[in-house]
Amino acid sequence: MLILNDVSMSYGGKKAVDRLSLTVPEGAVMGLLGPNGAGKTTTLKMIAGMVTPESGNITLKGMPINEMRHDIAYVPDEPVVWNRLTGREHLLFAGKLRGIPTGELENRIAFCENLFEMGGWLDQRAGSYSHGMIQRVVLSSAFAAKPGLYAIDEPLVGLDPPAAETFWRMIHSAASSGASILISTHTLSEAHGNCSSFGIIHRGRITSRVESGEISLPDLRELFFEATGTAPADAASYFRA
Repeated sequence: MLILNDVSMSYGGKKAVDRLSLTVPEGAVMGLLGPNGAGKTTTLKMIAGMVTPESGNITLKGMPINEMRHDIAYVPDEPVVWNRLTGREHLLFAGKLRGIPTGELENRIAFCENLFEMGGWLDQRAGSYSHGMIQRVVLSSAFAAKPGLYAIDEPLVGLDPPAAETFWRMIHSAASSGASILISTHTLSEAHGNCSSFGIIHRGRITSRVESGEISLPDLRELFFEATGTAPADAASYFRA
């Protein structure tokens, strides 16, 4: 279980996350929803240990988060694979850093290679990859780790519909195995169809928390706009002018 308790973080004197509290149980897939600048990425970076909170604490399975980094897979919103490595070399390097035995690691990579249809290019240098190809490699690195916690920031950017569906199937499988999963996304329809619960974040705080079975997609959209103080613009008036 992941627990964030009154966590805060500022940049240049401006609060990015403000006394945020959140719990993600084992086997749960939580969608972290919010407008740009709401604090989603900073929250995920604190969970991953890339940013140290100014106050509050984060625990995973009852242990301080900085002692559990080996059990966390973090996927950033701007995934990177070193250009001079092939995708396979990246996956091997990341897996060996985690101490995964070579034979087991190669089996996991082979599974992901087939899963995300990377067979035609995984042994090419990453400098030739598109954004979607890089995303598949980085997601494969996370799945190959088989951690207890996945912290994933905007996973669908660059993925075509088959790859996006494959991603969600892997997420559901990971959750069934007992992993905790926190996914930041702007795509409310994808979140509604695949997450077991939602936390709506605005100005660094969780303003609403709801279970997926308790709300329809239209109502989730309305709750999002209400909880974040946002609303779609009247775009049609531009063309009527």
